[in-house]
Amino acid sequence: MRITKQREIILQILREKRSHPTALEIYNMAKEHIHDISLSTVYRTLKDMVEKGEIVELHMEGETKARYDLNLDNHAHFKCRHCGRIFDIEIMFPLKLIGFKVERTDIYIYGICSQCSKKEVLA
Repeated sequence: MRITKQREIILQILREKRSHPTALEIYNMAKEHIHDISLSTVYRTLKDMVEKGEIVELHMEGETKARYDLNLDNHAHFKCRHCGRIFDIEIMFPLKLIGFKVERTDIYIYGICSQCSKKEVLA
């Protein structure tokens, strides 16, 4: 697999931005490094990286745009319904199902994060 400058920049962005950015957010950050990068190049590169298992594509409830995660370890995602941030949540694994081999688990949890909960108590 050929490592392109676009791929390197996208991986760098995903390492630095643990916020699970959308393709458009990644594109806007990538333009700071590669001024002539196109949005279609970002979409193609992300699609290729997902297909090769380098990153995970997230589909959060209530969102029309996919988000991307570099963390390939089994974990859940928590979305705060107040601030909209998405957090990686560790869950006890491995998940064992009799007669099945679990390769990947997608768990989405929705609620209020600890920072927003504190604000609600203070209000």
